[in-house]
Formats: sequence, C-alpha cells, structure tokens
Amino acid sequence: MVVKFGGAALADPHAVVARVRDLRARHGSLVVVVSAREGVTNRLLTGLSAVRDERAVERTITWIRRQHPGIGGMGERQAAELGRALRGRERPSAERTDRLLAMGERWAAEWLVQTLQRGGVASTAIDAAELGLWTDGRYGAATIDLLRSRTRVRRELRRRLARGTVPVVTGFFGRGRRGEPVTLGRGGSDYSASAVAALLEAPFVELVKRDASILSADPTIVGAARPVPRLTYAEAEELAEFGARVLHPMTVEPARQAKVEIRVRSLRRPRELTVIGGVGTRASGVRALTASPVVRLVRLRFPGGRRQPGILAELCGRLADVGVPVLQAFTSAAVISLVVGSDRVGTALAVLEPTVAGRGGRLEAPVPVVLIAAVGAGSIRQIGRFPPSILASARGVSATRVSVTLAVPAAGWRSSLRALHRALLEPPSRLRRGPRGGRRPFGPESGRSPRPPRTGGHRSGGRIQS
Repeated sequence: MVVKFGGAALADPHAVVARVRDLRARHGSLVVVVSAREGVTNRLLTGLSAVRDERAVERTITWIRRQHPGIGGMGERQAAELGRALRGRERPSAERTDRLLAMGERWAAEWLVQTLQRGGVASTAIDAAELGLWTDGRYGAATIDLLRSRTRVRRELRRRLARGTVPVVTGFFGRGRRGEPVTLGRGGSDYSASAVAALLEAPFVELVKRDASILSADPTIVGAARPVPRLTYAEAEELAEFGARVLHPMTVEPARQAKVEIRVRSLRRPRELTVIGGVGTRASGVRALTASPVVRLVRLRFPGGRRQPGILAELCGRLADVGVPVLQAFTSAAVISLVVGSDRVGTALAVLEPTVAGRGGRLEAPVPVVLIAAVGAGSIRQIGRFPPSILASARGVSATRVSVTLAVPAAGWRSSLRALHRALLEPPSRLRRGPRGGRRPFGPESGRSPRPPRTGGHRSGGRIQS
C-alpha cells in the first residue's frame, strides 16, 4: 500500500513512526510519500519573493536547518544552493523556482528516513524526479504522465521493496522534460501519492492529516461540522475543485483510473477517516459544503441574448487569451454572468468591455461574491430544503449531478454557509427532558449548545484551481 504524510502530520514524528510500523505489519510492502515539513514551503516562497536581505537569508536557512536536524551532506549542499539563490539580485526563473521549492520535500524525505531508522524501520529516500515520475513539464502546475511513468516507477520501487526497506518518496514534484524537478501545485503531495498508488496497482492509498479527515464544512466557521465517512470519486473531486483544501484537485483522477480507494485519515484520531471510492458509495444527497474565497461576478447584458450564437465561447476565449480563468458561468435569456478571481477582475473588464460594446451590450460593475457548493450525488433533489432567503439573494445558481452551486453576496457569506449547514446537514432540534421531567428544546435554536464538536483539518475556502 501507499501512505502519504502531510507536513503538519510530520510535527509528531513518534506518531508517524508508529503508523508506519502498524501499516507495514498489517499490509507488508509499504511505500511512503512525504510532504515538506509544516511551514517550509511558505518560507521558501517568501524568501524567493522578498528583498534580498542578508540577515533575512540567514534567518531563513537557520530555521530550515532546525526543522531537519542531522540530515548531513545533502541538506548542507541544498542549504548552500538556497543561500546563493536568496542572495541573488534577480528573482529565479520558473524552472529555478521549482528546483528550489522541491528542496522542502527532499529535506523532509531525508529527515523522515533517519527518523524511521531510529524507530527500527529500514527505509531509504528516493527523489521523485530521479524515480521517473514524469510530468508534462509545466512549472508550478504540472500534470503527471502515468503512462510514461509506469514502467520505471514500478521497477524502481519494487526493487527497493524486495530488499525489505520502506521507500520514502518525495511528494509535490515530478520529472520535467529534461529531468529537472517540476512542481505540481500547492498540496501536490496528495496527487503524488495517488499517482504512485495507481502505478503500483495498490488497493488503496492513505493520506494522513494531522487533525482530521474530510469534514462537512470548515469547522472554523461551522461549529457543528462533522467528519464525512464516505464520498464517491466525483464528490471528492468536486469538493477539491471548489476549494476544500484537504485535497489537491488532481488527487482523485489517478485513483479513479486504477480503482484505488483513497482513505483520508486523522493522525491524532486514527479511527476518524473518510473513504473515497470503493464499495458502499451511493447517491445520498448533500454530504458537505465548501466555499471559495471572495471572487467577482461580472454581469454582461446583451440585446437578443441567446440569439447571438457563440457569444459565451467568444467571451471565455478572450479571457483565456490573457490568462484569466472563468471560475463559474451563469446564463439567463439576456444576461451572462462570469465569475473571475478578484485579482484578475481588472484584466477581465479591460478585455470584455470592447467585445461587449461591439455586440451592442452593456457591462455592469463587478459584484463581490462567494461560491458556496453543496456537494453530494443527488444534491439537486434537496433544493427544496435550501433556505428560501439564500436562494432569493443568490446572484446565480447552477447544478450538476453531484453539486449545487450558489453565488452568494460576499457580505454575510459565513451566515449563509451556517444556515445551509443547519438546513441540509444537521438533524432537526431534538427535545430533552428538563430536570423536573419537562421537555425543552435542545439544539441550535434553543440557546443551549451540546458538547463542543471536535474540529480539525478540513478547511474550505481555499483558492479555486481551474
């Protein structure tokens, strides 16, 4: 089997070693995929984008060394290379940036191997680029080429497994066109683990998070959020695409192709897990809610509306030409509403305005909204349970077979998320007996609260990657 440890999980090395020993004892051959330790990638990104200050460079390198004690020569060589890059006067190229960001996983793999060996687990570190995990070569957002990677990855990992060792593979990056490291995007170690499991034809891959599996909403906003025990591949993919940061959006596809079951598990509470794919996943209505960051909805009004053929394709094409992704589109008879990132709205308006004017249309001022997605096969059948006030205030509503998406006003979106969770995912308020045998309400409307829920790792509201 394949198990991946996230950066936050590595903060508890004793629990990681115990989990590896337990999985190896129960499953035999085991491959570990590892993320950079918590905070390392952020430090590297900050260092690469900051003004070159000698003291800041020394602080960054000193801090990184402290996170990886005792990794020896390889770590020192990479630390020296990083120091030279941070002191440079020009910002590194995309290729150079990916090479430097890959250091976080390389340090983590070497450090974890030493940690496992001290715990009595024979292990060896292996670089994903050297392993032969080929990608399409797009720096910062690469896609793994499963077909090209299959033969070499299987051969190299099975050779190490035959020796009785646990290979510790670097996550987050793969091999570029010239053999250089190319990163997969933030959270890409989940994607790496899923791909390795698919290539090895493992029955399942386990993604270990420090605090929690997948929850029904962001627990920092919705106190009643609870673990989601099962998801289909399509549901998990929709959650990831709409901003649930617990999974990289590309994680599901390799597992789906190879029929690998994904298990998202809490390291602190091992019995708490979400199973993705496998048996027993059926349509059951809304399973979870997720929310985007604040984005901008741009309304375009055209005379004749839909009688203008090709207008939507033309608008989206113009935006694609300048690198502005359309995150969502809503249409009516005369109005097209396009949702774009807040940081790209200026570029979008500049491109759309002449196109709209040329067709005799009108471009309205952009409106800040948040996209809230109710995810679950059969969600559309529960539309009658959506609070009417939220539906009435929504700037757009769309549905697929596994989700219903609302563009709600940015002001008060958290209240909308909580109201949707109460209506769709929480049981009705129950009645409990009072101290004299009477009955009194107990629930969200009663003014009394049940025991506070455990909260943790699922955090909705991350950036949308389209």
